[in-house]
Amino acid sequence: MRLNISDIPDDGLQEELELPVVIKDGAKPDTAHVLIKILRFGKKILVEGSLRISVSMDCSRCVKAFSYPVDTAFKDEYNPVEEYQKEDQQELTGRELDLSFYRGDEIDISDLIKEQVLLSIPMKHLCSPDCQGICAKCGKDRNEGPCECRATETDPRLAPLGKFKESMKNR
Repeated sequence: MRLNISDIPDDGLQEELELPVVIKDGAKPDTAHVLIKILRFGKKILVEGSLRISVSMDCSRCVKAFSYPVDTAFKDEYNPVEEYQKEDQQELTGRELDLSFYRGDEIDISDLIKEQVLLSIPMKHLCSPDCQGICAKCGKDRNEGPCECRATETDPRLAPLGKFKESMKNR
């Protein structure tokens, strides 16, 4: 959704939107319910609001599809990029690192919403905290039951300890 800055009234703008958000390339978009308030102070724009979405993702351990709920609030300040293009090189202050910039007379709210969703989801997607994943040897989903090959095989890195254990039994 593109927002024309000159269309923002002096007392601000408040909207309730349903926006499509694509998290993974090639996947169908999930719909975010967004409540947003936009205020204009000269050329500076303050955007604050909240969003709710159920993001479709695949578990990192068992590779099953699941839905991850996101409910978050956000606040962002936009400044015209022209103000910061006066010098060839300029060191940004800590406060300026938290700012967003716009060019021309439009702000794309969709980018802000996608950014907030991406910041809210975990880096490692798990369908549940106790997900057992799939067996690396046979491919069985360990959430459905124990794997047979896991109990019979020993990690080759531990083989010297097994030999040591046998030698201690003989003493």
